[in-house]
Amino acid sequence: MIDYSSILWDMFFAALTGFGFAYVCNPPFKTLILSAILAAIAHSMRFTLMGYFGFQTLAIATFIASFSIGCLGLFLAKIFKTPAEIIAFPALIPMIPGIYAYKAILYLISFIRSEDIGEKTNFLIHFFDYFFTTLSVTLALAVGVSITLLLFFEQSFMMTRSIKKSKNHDQN
Repeated sequence: MIDYSSILWDMFFAALTGFGFAYVCNPPFKTLILSAILAAIAHSMRFTLMGYFGFQTLAIATFIASFSIGCLGLFLAKIFKTPAEIIAFPALIPMIPGIYAYKAILYLISFIRSEDIGEKTNFLIHFFDYFFTTLSVTLALAVGVSITLLLFFEQSFMMTRSIKKSKNHDQN
């Protein structure tokens, strides 16, 4: 059974994080809101795919979510006449696997400090598990959003071009 309250909480915290990361770039307010909405959609999509649709691999769920955000980002960028990258990239940051990277480093340090060969082997196995999870999820984020931006490069480029044309026309 789907627990809608946990999905809503996930959306809330992802939106808050997406808003915060977008705010650092000092964009227009409408862009901040769009990034927060896309962050909520992306993170909740990954959360739902993993928790309720049986996706066992974090990287695959992340890839699907980041690809969807790339598509939604292009669609919204066209409507709001802003570059898609400004909307989509801050929305993906809440899905970066920070805890996995942190644990990978901890296991690496434990491996280096340990004297027992059995413990060293265990630490090394855990290190590679967390390291490759971090690597695969990060690549899934980058590739998922990049595919949409590369497939629709012309449309992405034309969104900001129409703004420049209208500004130049207004100045003349």
